[in-house]
Amino acid sequence: MPHTVRCPMRECRRSIDLEALPTMPDRPQPLPCLHYIASWGLGRSSMVEEVLFGLDGNRELIIRNVRPPEITAEMIDPERVALEAAAREFAREVAETTPDGSEMMWALFGDQYERDAASRTMAQLLIGPDPMISRVAG
Repeated sequence: MPHTVRCPMRECRRSIDLEALPTMPDRPQPLPCLHYIASWGLGRSSMVEEVLFGLDGNRELIIRNVRPPEITAEMIDPERVALEAAAREFAREVAETTPDGSEMMWALFGDQYERDAASRTMAQLLIGPDPMISRVAG
């Protein structure tokens, strides 16, 4: 039975079969919708890894020189809860459960600004605060 979710963005609302999407590090080409970031559950990597690979190439990660393929589990594990919270805070999570409740998959969607905010916060958690922002704010 396919795990299908709808994009939560009002202007899109596309239906996406999560099982048809490739697992990381591969990205679906073309993206199933403009807002799709990542999906996890049922044999995929954890949320943080999938979301980081989904955000690979985002301007906020690029300017901070954060490359998801180079992020190790040792870097992620101490901040895993905060990284998951950042992704959920700035983007929109959608869950799909089978009718019997035995299997579950999730997907994360976001517009350009939500992606940037999630990327910026996740980068700061992984590599520390941005020194330029601290200098300007301080």
